[in-house]
Amino acid sequence: MIHLAFVWHMHQPYYKDREKNKLLMPWVRLHGAKDYLFMVRLLDEFPKIHQTFNLVPSLLSQIEDYNSGVTDTLFELTKKQASGLNEDERIFILWNFFMAQWDNMIKVHPRYAELLEKRGYYVSPAELREHSGTFSSQDYLDLQVWFNLCWIDPLTAEEDAAIKALILKGRNFTEEDKERVLAKHISMLRGIIPKYREAAASGQVELTTTPFYHPILPLLVDTDIAKTAMPDNRQDFRFAYPEDAAAQVKRAVEYFREKFGVEPRGMWPAEGSVSEGIVPIVAGAGFTWIASDEEVLFNSLGFFDRKENVLYRPWKINREGKELKIIFRDKELADLLGFVYSKWDEDSAVNDFISRVKAIGAATNMKDPLVTVVLDGENAWEYYKNNALGFFRRLYSRLSAENDIKCVKVSEYLDAFPDTPELPKLFPGSWINHDFYIWIGHDEDKKAWKYLKAAREAAAGWEEIKEQNTSLYAEIMEEIYIAEGSDWCWWYGDDHSSAQDEEFDMLFRGHLKKVYELAGKEVPSNLLTPILSSAKTVRTQLTPTAFIKPVIDGKISNFYEWAGSCIYETAKANSAIHRAESIVKNLYFGFDRENLYLRLDLNIDPAGEKMRDFVFEYTFIGKATFRLKLASLPGGAMSAELLRQSETVSAWTPIQGEPAKAAALRILEASVPYAVLEAGEKDNINVTLAVYRGENEVEKWPTRGIINITVPGSDFEGQNWNA
Repeated sequence: MIHLAFVWHMHQPYYKDREKNKLLMPWVRLHGAKDYLFMVRLLDEFPKIHQTFNLVPSLLSQIEDYNSGVTDTLFELTKKQASGLNEDERIFILWNFFMAQWDNMIKVHPRYAELLEKRGYYVSPAELREHSGTFSSQDYLDLQVWFNLCWIDPLTAEEDAAIKALILKGRNFTEEDKERVLAKHISMLRGIIPKYREAAASGQVELTTTPFYHPILPLLVDTDIAKTAMPDNRQDFRFAYPEDAAAQVKRAVEYFREKFGVEPRGMWPAEGSVSEGIVPIVAGAGFTWIASDEEVLFNSLGFFDRKENVLYRPWKINREGKELKIIFRDKELADLLGFVYSKWDEDSAVNDFISRVKAIGAATNMKDPLVTVVLDGENAWEYYKNNALGFFRRLYSRLSAENDIKCVKVSEYLDAFPDTPELPKLFPGSWINHDFYIWIGHDEDKKAWKYLKAAREAAAGWEEIKEQNTSLYAEIMEEIYIAEGSDWCWWYGDDHSSAQDEEFDMLFRGHLKKVYELAGKEVPSNLLTPILSSAKTVRTQLTPTAFIKPVIDGKISNFYEWAGSCIYETAKANSAIHRAESIVKNLYFGFDRENLYLRLDLNIDPAGEKMRDFVFEYTFIGKATFRLKLASLPGGAMSAELLRQSETVSAWTPIQGEPAKAAALRILEASVPYAVLEAGEKDNINVTLAVYRGENEVEKWPTRGIINITVPGSDFEGQNWNA
């Protein structure tokens, strides 16, 4: 029998401004209406499907904030009468109220799609002021309703007559309609914790948790542990507060007990991050098992064969007299659910998933293997049709009927099969590349850790507050614990970016500033300026693996034409689920001995009418600055013009001749000789891409920083030969 354990991780960053008692971003509320209730309610239809839900306390506490009357900025702007909106509010709404997945949440509703078309699919902030005057009060009212209505899950839309009626009505909404939608959001939020409590009491669901504010627990214990997985990572500081790690764990247990009336047995440490140093803390708080990623297991064992009888079983580790069992997720299955199956038809996706699970059972000689699938329980489903309702119904129906697969809670399996081999060591790492680079590898990350360390050391030295005003000191430490959360450093560095980078930076520094303000101390001046780096200091290094020679014709001439190039994926680089769809989908970079090759895959038809609105400008930053300007021509063809910036004035002048080529049909392709870029062997070429409509920049990649390509040397092919 194959035992299949789904672990859905439910988390959002801590958006609350505690001083203003308001959430600065709406995603707890919107995912509460679309996902958190939906995922557990769906199981009512499938009693044989047992699952585990990991609920982060800082998420639940924000849900409770809404239940007590706290709101968010977008909620407040929705409540405001459309006829009374001022110009700045109208502009804000036009920028923010299309932040939903376009294909599955906006374009499926004709009126919402009409409003998006009217605003424009790809607009710069500068253009919104002009657009705002073209929207009537009824347009704004319909937009206020649709933005919130589209975030209500499809189960509720099926069952709630009032919500179904509003979806069918579609347009010409009233202020009363809007109040009805917002009231539904709040009622759904109020039902989340009781529903999980009910599902756990029934025995169908196991509830687990994460340290309270979602910190990277191993780094709280000692940031030096990062050097094990990242020996080249330079750190001129050390943050080591195991007592904070213990407090975050203890607080999580207390909160869980308060909300659900039982002790949690399992934990998904934030980002699947583990180390041997956390074992005594976690086990000492009463947890019996934790989960991490398969790459952590393979590095712990020293080999990387997924088909060995090592991944599909629990392990145990003993440290300082404390024991924990550890399960490791199947990365491939999680990634298929999170990133791939949304693009497939539902039957094919379900068939593929089940066949893969069965193939695992056939490949192992274990009698009762445990296949563990851990991933976010909210972010992926908007990329599926109808929030994945049809997909899940097919999947759960098939799994319920399978004789060879049993869906289990993790503790259910551990209780049934208690014999567990000993893990000789636990490699320190997370679910991303089995290291901690995302959170402590960038200069911005390190600056944030230094600021956190300074505040934590200051707090430790305020003995008079600690002794004389314990409630005030508890408030100070609360701000420290919030600042220890993983989400702040997720957005620092060049790995991830979002439309709210500045807000995350402001929130992080705001919590540290509050530490000093509460203590009546002077706020350090470095907390008054952004941690976010200037554009030229954030560098994304991309390295092609082989020479290519693409035909610059605007189409993929053969399967291997771009094999060997490197890719910059805007969706992964952006990593903001709620950003509106971008024009640029992927940027490819390749080279040979004479030329740099550029390819753009777009989310719009390169040969279509809309393409003619845009100009794509690659800027090459180096000894001299060049700009490759791609412009659309009638019939879908592209022209390319290479411009040089004058050394004396900021004008751009064409380079004579035709050193650069470009074409568009299904993709955009271009070639640029190194010679005109004044780049020789092993020189760095620094590149950015901006998309313009007229004089307005509507998109830029990377959103912060540059892409760096190193011109190949004469030894390139020898170094990259892999026969």
